[in-house]
Amino acid sequence: MPGRRVAWHVEDAYVAFVDQHDEWTGTRMSFDISPGPTGTTLRFTHHGLTPDQACYRECSRGWTNCVNTSLHALLTTGVGEPIPESAAPEGHLAE
Repeated sequence: MPGRRVAWHVEDAYVAFVDQHDEWTGTRMSFDISPGPTGTTLRFTHHGLTPDQACYRECSRGWTNCVNTSLHALLTTGVGEPIPESAAPEGHLAE
């Protein structure tokens, strides 16, 4: 599996809990997959999410939960823990 990557480029975003709602627009997320000593290793990076942005702290926590908790559960049990629809702003649900 070396050299496997999934990447997303954010063309349009709406981050509801900060004043500049489009902070993610133009950023990129990557999932790099490689063999590790005890199994597969996944490295997630949100390129363009920087400490000077208003959402940095909460977004970093959110991504940590998404990858380490929800995605891990999905891959190991078949059931993830997605963010509830009630937490997403109206009209901005992932589809």
